[in-house]
Amino acid sequence: MALNTIYKKELHVKYLAPTCSFAMIFHVLSIAAIVVLPAILAFYTRNLWISEMSYTEQPDVRFNYKLLAFLKDSDGNSHVWSTFPTFNTLAQDLLSVPSVAVIEEDENRDGKVDSLNVTLQFENAGITSAQVLLLFQYTLSGYCDLVMETPLFIQKSVDEQSLLVFGDMSLQQTEVLQPHNPNTQYNTSLILNPDTMQSYDITSILALAASRSLTTKLEEVYTVTLPASFFTASFVINFPKQTVRYEPGFWEALKYAWMQYIALLVIARYVICRVRAFVFENMIVTTLRHDNVKTS
Repeated sequence: MALNTIYKKELHVKYLAPTCSFAMIFHVLSIAAIVVLPAILAFYTRNLWISEMSYTEQPDVRFNYKLLAFLKDSDGNSHVWSTFPTFNTLAQDLLSVPSVAVIEEDENRDGKVDSLNVTLQFENAGITSAQVLLLFQYTLSGYCDLVMETPLFIQKSVDEQSLLVFGDMSLQQTEVLQPHNPNTQYNTSLILNPDTMQSYDITSILALAASRSLTTKLEEVYTVTLPASFFTASFVINFPKQTVRYEPGFWEALKYAWMQYIALLVIARYVICRVRAFVFENMIVTTLRHDNVKTS
């Protein structure tokens, strides 16, 4: 036969202790432990307060049509060319003017260039090595704002006269960015004094770029050489999404710190409450038990 609840009562048990007693000291310390212990555990397990985070963004990269090319042939002769008229005038004895083709592709039509194809076709033969420096305008405009002029450098020894290089532009950071704080400190020309020949020295340009906390380099994927009558260099450069490191603001860091603290607080509260129940119910510290029956 089914049974129905027709009356019930609840038993409330209170444990009383004087203000100056071991029971009160234990009570205060256990309550403090519930609050403090999660913070200590979170701190010593590291990353309580996150100082660095990252996100991904495809940069807006524009070829500045600034280029330096240095070639060496099998006889040891040098051949140079650039898009800088002053350099071409200063180096006119070594000048070798190529035909140039530049193709920019925006495959997903989002207004950002996805890949760049630069082809230099010289009328020289017997080239054994090539150095090419290209300069770009590099922009981030998502969570962090960055505008800078940045180089890509390709150096190759060649066996055949047609050189094809495929690679990805990669962002190099030695310092984190500040979100929503426009960074334009490197939006200056890497050619410090266009009127002097020394300013076009590739070693000096790369040294200046390497000294920056933000720069780029070419991550080569494939290099191909093919037979040809005259030297041709083609560079296919992709601009994929980049992982950008930044310093989170106060509220963003607090959000992640709070999540860690609450997760540990739940565990600490459960464990310490079990310990408190064991201590008081078994009279390990002296208390006065008071039973109160509530009927309904």
